[in-house]
Amino acid sequence: MNQETPETELPPEAAAAETASEAAAQPAAEDKVAQLEAEVAKLKDGYIRAHAEMENIRKRTAAEIESRLRYALQGLAKDILPVADNLQRALAALPKDIQDEAVKNMAVGLEMTEKGLVEALERYHVHAVPGVGAPFDPHVHQAVQEVEDTTVPTGTVVQVFQPGYVLHDRLLRAAMVVVSKGGPKGEGQAPSGPGAAVDTQA
Repeated sequence: MNQETPETELPPEAAAAETASEAAAQPAAEDKVAQLEAEVAKLKDGYIRAHAEMENIRKRTAAEIESRLRYALQGLAKDILPVADNLQRALAALPKDIQDEAVKNMAVGLEMTEKGLVEALERYHVHAVPGVGAPFDPHVHQAVQEVEDTTVPTGTVVQVFQPGYVLHDRLLRAAMVVVSKGGPKGEGQAPSGPGAAVDTQA
């Protein structure tokens, strides 16, 4: 005949101790969860910051690469400008009424060479800055002389000693010019103008 074993009851002191132990374990578990959540938040913040930094580096690198490609020909263009100057001087030195056939042919050849060089420079975004008749622009012009001229507004370019050039929006060389004075008030010397967007610090 089977007899059921009666359940063993804990003494009151042991039951109280067990309840106290369970109560103490619960806050400890909550503290652990809070600690883990704080670590997750910290790691998440670190990831977001690292991702943002990498994105900034990517954008900065892309901008630097674009700039290097855009202005890659700057050194070559600067070296070619004196050749363009010499061709223009040679053409300016030729007399207007050439009689000799050989000299005439040479003049035609010089004109074609100068035109071809200018077209080649323009294909690579090297352009001359405004010259005679343009308002003086301190961003792209260097005034080497002023002359009295009442027929044009004050601050007008009336002569170019040396043409200036830009590559895209970067100044390669300022134009050396003669500027008028004594005429009606003009737009010259304006702090803002077409050349204000030109990068003159390159």
